[in-house]
Amino acid sequence: MLRLFLTSFILLFLTACMPSSSILISEKERPAGLDESSILKITIPVREQGYSNFDTQVLDTKEALETFLTTIKKQKNWNKKENFIDSLTLKPIDFQKYNLLLYRMTENSGSTVLSVDAPKGTKEHALIEIGRDKPNIGTADMAYYALAYKVAKSVKDITFDNGLKKHIIKNKSLNIEEKKTTEVPKECLEWYDGCNNCGRVGDADDVVCTERYCVHKDKFKCTKWKDDNFKPTKGNELPQSKQTIEK
Repeated sequence: MLRLFLTSFILLFLTACMPSSSILISEKERPAGLDESSILKITIPVREQGYSNFDTQVLDTKEALETFLTTIKKQKNWNKKENFIDSLTLKPIDFQKYNLLLYRMTENSGSTVLSVDAPKGTKEHALIEIGRDKPNIGTADMAYYALAYKVAKSVKDITFDNGLKKHIIKNKSLNIEEKKTTEVPKECLEWYDGCNNCGRVGDADDVVCTERYCVHKDKFKCTKWKDDNFKPTKGNELPQSKQTIEK
């Protein structure tokens, strides 16, 4: 009887001392760790004025990358555009297995020093932590930074955490319906794209926008139509299916 009591007591003691995670989660239930080959960093210039020309995005086909690079080649306000293009094209990406993630960051001072940790997380959810060393007194110039990664299509999302906020990026490009909502009708002269205020300039209809960086975007809203008498049914929203506005 005494032996049975002592045995039960020892088992109870050992169970109480074991970490709760060891009790509740078996090895089969633990999420698989992130494979190093699932997300690979591509070396691009960390800071570049030209990064102000694009936002964070995922490119999932060779054609999407070529379209992106064609647009870049036409843009101005780059310091060393060729270095960026060469970095993305030096080693071809197998888009059957990987997507290309371009993550852009904006800092109010070029004196801010960023440090980027190696990706970690689970097989489907990656985490990249970014350290920010901002001096008490720094320059007042806007600084644009970017990171590039090859991400396996099996990864569902990538979270960037700079200690102030978390930005979760879904590992997929915009689908057709989502792309439609980003196209602005020609009849709209000025608009809010959900993050920045934009407008058409000159006869060539060149578009200029403010350069505020947003983690979460609101709905599109046209703030000035070519025809002042036009009023969409639900406020100044983007017309459904890009319908033509009657003048």
